[in-house]
Amino acid sequence: MNLKAKALIFLFAALIFFIFQKDIALAGFGISPASVTNKNLVPGSFYEEDIFLVQGSPDADLNAVVTIDAGKINSWIKIENGNSFVIPKGVQQFPMKVVVSVPLDAELGKYNGAINVNTSPTASQKSGVSVVLGANIAINLEVTSVQISDFSIQNFQIPDVVKESPIKFIIKVKNDGNIDNGPTKVSLTFFDQHHSKQLGQQEKSITEKVKSFQTKDISVELSNNLDAGSYWADVKIYAGDKVAVDSKIVFAVIGPPAGQKVSIFSDFFKMSVWVYLLIILVVLILSAVVVLILHRNKKQIFK
Repeated sequence: MNLKAKALIFLFAALIFFIFQKDIALAGFGISPASVTNKNLVPGSFYEEDIFLVQGSPDADLNAVVTIDAGKINSWIKIENGNSFVIPKGVQQFPMKVVVSVPLDAELGKYNGAINVNTSPTASQKSGVSVVLGANIAINLEVTSVQISDFSIQNFQIPDVVKESPIKFIIKVKNDGNIDNGPTKVSLTFFDQHHSKQLGQQEKSITEKVKSFQTKDISVELSNNLDAGSYWADVKIYAGDKVAVDSKIVFAVIGPPAGQKVSIFSDFFKMSVWVYLLIILVVLILSAVVVLILHRNKKQIFK
């Protein structure tokens, strides 16, 4: 091959590279984590996993098509985003939620499969030339009869509370086990803003539970006789008879909203429509009685 032919081939290859540079840049595509794995499912379990679809150069909208290849457990698995969706331009890490619903009559054992994600730029589909890139997510599931009781407290808080309104203690609970679970009791001891004077103590049992492999906010209401100001609360959260969390938290009690003192008028506008109708009816009857009395008195005067 002579030098001229080599030069032409080089120029042609360079031209092809620059024409499809954007599509080739999409080769920086991956997934994290690379599998949906859970070895502690039981019949009836509900499990979710966020898989992040990662682009190296998110320069264009990306069409994604998802197929599930898991044999007889295909019906257990659902993609919350749908089996076809668009990853918008500029989004480098796109969350795809995989939902696993194990039937109540599921057989015990191990189950494997794959979730296939194929992507292509939207613009390339319009031009008729497309670079398709994909990734495979492994499915590794196991259905067992062993019950696992395990949860963790992710955080807790007391939002600012209006004076005389109930105190709301909110606990974010993550259930890592395969049975419904959660804290059983909370104990709060209140102190002034300097944490020097104890102002009261309250305990509340918790009956609400978090489903397996889920995260949920549990709210507990406590009575409030505190004036406006800042306070400390010593917090104990129980798992059964054992203390799972022993900590402190700061919160604030704020005054009533502006205008709340004129409660007669604010309450009036919150009444039922039937109350309004009854009031109108009473006013009409009283007005009619007054008119009749005035009319009768007028007749007596002119007799």
